[in-house]
Amino acid sequence: MPADCPACARIDRLRRGLDPFFICHRRESVVLLHKHQRYPGWCSLFVTDHHEHLADLGRERQSRLWLDVMDVAEAIAAAFAPARLNYENLGNVVPHVHWHVIPRYAQPVDPEPAATVWVRPESERDCGVSDSQRDEFIARLRDAGLR
Repeated sequence: MPADCPACARIDRLRRGLDPFFICHRRESVVLLHKHQRYPGWCSLFVTDHHEHLADLGRERQSRLWLDVMDVAEAIAAAFAPARLNYENLGNVVPHVHWHVIPRYAQPVDPEPAATVWVRPESERDCGVSDSQRDEFIARLRDAGLR
C-alpha cells in the first residue's frame, strides 16, 4: 500500500471499522456510499489492493470487479429508482482503481441530467450528507441486496 494513496488509507480505515460510509465487501472491491449525496444513492467501489490502472488487474479480476459494479447498480436502481445510471472509472484525481456508480434523475432534482456530474460546480456537487441520511441510504442499499 503506497503511503500517499488516499484510497488505500481509506480502505485501511474501513478495515478497522472507522469509515461510516462503508456498505459492504464484494468480490474484488469495497463499496462505499459517496461522501456527497447531490445525486442520492451515489456509490464508489475501490479495488481492495493498490492498482493504478484497470488493465493491470488482468481479465478475470476485471470481470469480477465488473460484477461488483453491476451488483451496486442493481441495488441503486432498486433502492432509488433513478432515471439513468452513470458508470465512471477515471483515476485522474485518486490514482487507485475505483468506480463511481452515479444515479441520475430528472430535473429539477438533477440540474443537468444530460451532462456528467463533473461539469457541475464543485460547490454544488460537494454538498455532504447528514449522518441520518447517510445511514438511511446505506440501509436502503443493503435492503436492496448490498450485503
